[in-house]
Amino acid sequence: MISVRVPATSANLGPGYDAVGLALSLYMRISLDRSSTPLVEVSGAGEDLIPRGPEHPAYRAALFVADYIGEPDVCFHLVQENAIPPARGLGGSAAALVGGAVAANDLLGRPMAAPDLLNLVCELDGHPDNAAPALLGGLVVGTLTPEGIKSVRLEPAGLKAAVAVPDFAVSTTAARQALPTRVSHKDAAFNVGRAGLLLGALATGEYGLLGTAMQDRLHQDYRAPLIPGLEEVIAAACNNGAYGAALSGSGPTVLAFTPEEHAAEVSRAMRAAFEDRGVEAKAWALDINLSGATVEPPGEVAVPSLEPAL
Repeated sequence: MISVRVPATSANLGPGYDAVGLALSLYMRISLDRSSTPLVEVSGAGEDLIPRGPEHPAYRAALFVADYIGEPDVCFHLVQENAIPPARGLGGSAAALVGGAVAANDLLGRPMAAPDLLNLVCELDGHPDNAAPALLGGLVVGTLTPEGIKSVRLEPAGLKAAVAVPDFAVSTTAARQALPTRVSHKDAAFNVGRAGLLLGALATGEYGLLGTAMQDRLHQDYRAPLIPGLEEVIAAACNNGAYGAALSGSGPTVLAFTPEEHAAEVSRAMRAAFEDRGVEAKAWALDINLSGATVEPPGEVAVPSLEPAL
């Protein structure tokens, strides 16, 4: 059985809508082997919400890889051990897609080259902001083109990510429906400028610019009614030492970039801000994952803790 550890991801990071994503040190493990019939086992965070048939995203990705090499009728035994809360804006579906694709590629003799795997997982997920960092690690800026994914990978140093995960889900569909079909030129220009500043700050280490760079006018304000306490949580992060904070993906998780020495304090403050609004939440102080999806022997992969680090 092939075992793959895949990181959670945070997408958007403020103005980088559907283009910027970050890999985090919170994981799921996808294990895969051949089987006479489809078999899916799931344990861990959100296990009751995750499908247990061929519609499982990791199983679906594995089938795409099998079809690529001319084995469309193969069946798999898939095991998912999960510490990534589903429907919370932490890229759980993308991580599963990546885990299934990488595991199947290894199991079937590695027929797909790395660029082809990257294109496959980004196309299956619909955009690269979660799938690319889940596969590659680090911070990835990417876009889908007719010729495939075009991306740049960065390794921001000296940063941690504080995340607050409230105890309710926001479906991607609901979050997308909250967005307007048109935005003003002024708001688009606001985000373009800040997206450039965000990437410049992360590439050069000018982290003091992140408070401005993570501002957004294209999605956070429209999704705020779905997330009680969003503004207060972002303010709490910045008031307790974070460089900047923003909604993670489509939410409801909030992520803050922090100096390493303030990460625990910031995560506690973010959790407290949610709880002040009557919302139960968990909080983590997480490293940026630089390795991405990693194939490891099953016996050597520690099952990730499902409890907050605080």
